[in-house]
Amino acid sequence: MAAAENLNLHSVDLTQAFIQADRIQEGPNGRVFITPPPGCEEDEEGVVYEMLRPLYGVPSSACMLHLTVAKWMKEQGFQTVGFEDSVWSRPAGGRYRSRIIVSAHIDDLLIACADKGALELFKRDLLKRFDCTDEGEVVQYLGCEVIFYREGGKVTLRQEVYAERVLQAYCMWGCAPVKTPLKPGTRLSKADSPKQIDPVLQRRYRGMVGHISFLVSCTSPNLAFAYAELSKFIAHPGVKHMRAAERVLQYVMGTYDKGLTYQHLDERRRNRLEGWVDSNFASDPDTHKSVTGYVMSFNCTPLSWRAKRQGCVTLSSSEAEFVAASQCAVEVVYLRALLEGVGLHQDGPTRLWEDNSACIMMSDNPVNREWSRHIDTRIHCVRELVNKGVLKLHKVPGVDNVADALTKSVPFPVLEKHQEYLWGAGVPFSALLVGVPEWRDIAVFKLQVG
Repeated sequence: MAAAENLNLHSVDLTQAFIQADRIQEGPNGRVFITPPPGCEEDEEGVVYEMLRPLYGVPSSACMLHLTVAKWMKEQGFQTVGFEDSVWSRPAGGRYRSRIIVSAHIDDLLIACADKGALELFKRDLLKRFDCTDEGEVVQYLGCEVIFYREGGKVTLRQEVYAERVLQAYCMWGCAPVKTPLKPGTRLSKADSPKQIDPVLQRRYRGMVGHISFLVSCTSPNLAFAYAELSKFIAHPGVKHMRAAERVLQYVMGTYDKGLTYQHLDERRRNRLEGWVDSNFASDPDTHKSVTGYVMSFNCTPLSWRAKRQGCVTLSSSEAEFVAASQCAVEVVYLRALLEGVGLHQDGPTRLWEDNSACIMMSDNPVNREWSRHIDTRIHCVRELVNKGVLKLHKVPGVDNVADALTKSVPFPVLEKHQEYLWGAGVPFSALLVGVPEWRDIAVFKLQVG
């Protein structure tokens, strides 16, 4: 959004944040007592201290800080955005002549505003209320490097430093890179787990998977399926699982300097929310459950993505696709509410690209046929959202579905075809095939240049 709307993006860090929070009533009679901390000598035994301010180490301190910041935000005229209680927006008018959007992650605040004067005024007000460090224009946030290209109207998020540190920690820095996270067709199974767990291997494996999860959650949708596979064997990893995890790090070695690039698009495509959804039917060798994969994009760059084994066993590929579409539909509702709260209204239904014709017909046709009537009623939320005009499923060829790379370990030619879009190329490879008007011109240009 900052790239599309040319917003100033600054960060602020709350210093010793928890002790700045207001204490809430909790514990017996609304009071909390603690034993004297190390270094405090008391003459009498059994002496305890009453906690007057939230302290680090107290489980409720983060909640107290959030309530304190939220109260102040409300006093300044801010309102929460969508279903998020830690994102606030204030329309232009009054003290601030431009809309201000604030996102908080515990004590790290991210502030977006088009007008630099209004942004500086808000930061001065914030520093009067809280003891903060004004870090200016954001260059790093929650472990992600934020790189602005003002002339081209682009913002890139990447984790180059973090990825390098992870590779060095596991002695993988400088290893031979590979082209895919997992070998094509790889399916890990419980049958590869040993009867006796090797604690050294398990500790190394869990550390690897944990570090990969942070890459996936921030800037690497192309690692989502690999992480989903590896995370199933945290408790009982075997040698085969370890080799698969090390291969993922080899892939990271070849792509550690890549990231997500958000750009300023023309009016036809700007601030457009779209999604790609797919499933892999009965692909889990241990449970025969299907795998869901989806990518939600904003301004033609991934905004939200997921690869996960479905919670139920499906009886057909169309049912598996419908379950996947329902999981993606929940994300659509969440993201539309979030965008609506910051003033980016979505005109018309959100387009979801799906490669299963039966699934698309089930979303439009209210008839309960014999082969679909057994599907749990919660799955039919897709049909309700289609009827309300919230989303609409469109057909795309299976080999050109961007979400295909999130449901299975695909060969390099397939991954390469979608990888550019997963990093923010601005147009998917299949744009020319599906015939979307606002993509057609740029797709033709890219193919001609290529």
